[in-house]
Amino acid sequence: MSTRQKTPKKPKAAKEAEKEARQLPTSTILKNVGRAAALLLIAGIASPVSQLNLSPVYGSIPSSLHHQRSMTFTAIAALIARNSLKKYVPDSIAEYIAVIAYWTPVIQFFLFPYSSQLGIEYGPLIIESATYFPVLFLSVYAAFDLLDCIDLSQFNLPNTVKQILLPMASYFTVSTTAKIASATLPSLVGNHIYFTRIGFQMLLGSVSAFLTPSRVILFAFPAILHTLWANPHHPSESAFIKANATLASTQNFTILARQESNTGYVSVLENHADIAFRILRCDHSLLGGEWLVTPEAYKNGQRQRETIFSVFVLLEAVRLVKNTAADDKTIVLPDEKKSALVVGLGIGTAPNALIAHGINTTIVELDPVVHHYASKFFNLSPNHNAVIDDAVAYVDRTSRAKPKIYDYIIHDVFTGGAEPAALFTKEFLTGLYDLLTDDGAVAINYAGDLALGSTQLVLNTIHTVFPACRLFRDQPPSSDHKPGDPDFINMVVFCLKKDNGKGKKALTFRAATEKDIMESLARRSYLQPKKELEINYEYVPRSQGGREMTRADVGELEKYHKEGAVSHWRIMRTVLPDGVWEMW
Repeated sequence: MSTRQKTPKKPKAAKEAEKEARQLPTSTILKNVGRAAALLLIAGIASPVSQLNLSPVYGSIPSSLHHQRSMTFTAIAALIARNSLKKYVPDSIAEYIAVIAYWTPVIQFFLFPYSSQLGIEYGPLIIESATYFPVLFLSVYAAFDLLDCIDLSQFNLPNTVKQILLPMASYFTVSTTAKIASATLPSLVGNHIYFTRIGFQMLLGSVSAFLTPSRVILFAFPAILHTLWANPHHPSESAFIKANATLASTQNFTILARQESNTGYVSVLENHADIAFRILRCDHSLLGGEWLVTPEAYKNGQRQRETIFSVFVLLEAVRLVKNTAADDKTIVLPDEKKSALVVGLGIGTAPNALIAHGINTTIVELDPVVHHYASKFFNLSPNHNAVIDDAVAYVDRTSRAKPKIYDYIIHDVFTGGAEPAALFTKEFLTGLYDLLTDDGAVAINYAGDLALGSTQLVLNTIHTVFPACRLFRDQPPSSDHKPGDPDFINMVVFCLKKDNGKGKKALTFRAATEKDIMESLARRSYLQPKKELEINYEYVPRSQGGREMTRADVGELEKYHKEGAVSHWRIMRTVLPDGVWEMW
């Protein structure tokens, strides 16, 4: 009878020694972890870079509609699919990240001309699915592969925690990096050729190639050559010439200047039709424009540049405001002894009028490029106090240090289908209130749909601070407009600081004189607020369920930005041809 011999068990100490023998050297582990972290950082930074490149064609808010959810889905897919794809995917997969990064500007170049067909809802998603999301997928996949060297068995953790710890850390790294980069990149944009939209993309490709050097990068050379020599979006003089050659031949437009800045892609364009005009653009929005004095326009009676948008003339009507509830002893000062604050510049239509009437005018503008272009291309008068700063900071410190110094305030900060929410909070508006003289008036431009909760929230907040307000739209509704239809409009809210209990009845307008009109066709048509364009909006006090927006509530307004931005995108595509927006 044979007996089966049992294999003797190894002592525990011997098992531990064998396990240690199989472990990678510490230097190798640290190297792998470092490369993995670098890949995840690249994926995170590439997120806002992708959004920056979409914003001139789609606007910043529409570009972000599906971005965050798609990022999460892509990262999770890379982590889940890793085991099943491992036998089909080479270990050198990270080498292709640089190739895709370099090809991204080329893919965008060929897809942007189809922006209108792709649509505003899913166009950005489709383009990112061919550009950014593959970079994200490969980066997360390759990073997690490198992190396999980390042995978590030595830690006394539940198995579930061990399984999800590295995936969660990987996604957290990408997500946090994306948020930090989103807050940081706007302050860097435009400072160097690499710190531009396409420059960032090329820089990411270069860093990726450095991390994973390989001959695979040869596949990126055609893309690099195309970006440098044929892409009109590249921030070079040759690209600028190519963009103008295309615009002139296909759209009858010329780019006079362009610059990427802290608020977006800013450019000045001129149309060469018989009735020509010049406009200032920021991303997928227009900050203002003027009809030029051409021979054809001169025949029609135009003798000076005229604003294209009537709302900027309507804002000037803050000078026409009368306070019928004012004290009889109030001394009415001439314009030459008054001061005005303008928050948000555009091309400078309204502030130019204030300056022309001798009013000491201060302009607060966040974007230095906007101020430079308004001065150079739209004849912004140099006779003003320029404050290139965040309006929230300026109003906060000035309202406390020097209250009651402005007779007029114009608040005009709308852009791209959304407004900086902080500039419509109760705290900011209270700062404007404090800056006004007792008999002062404010004009606030707001663009939105009265049916949207965002518009109702903003108007209620304005009325919470200012006791007497009247609201006017800049244009009548279209002839085919029906009650309940979307009605995205520019409106101006005129308010007084004091009303002596008379409410909005205290606010009236004097008749515009020839001195006010200054021989302008636009002012003759739009300066005087028209009764038929007044909107009867009733303020609902908080005690009766009315809502107002404080700094803690800005998320409420931002919830509605999607609808407003999508509507604004569609309107802008009717103002200028698709090809103008797509060419930057």
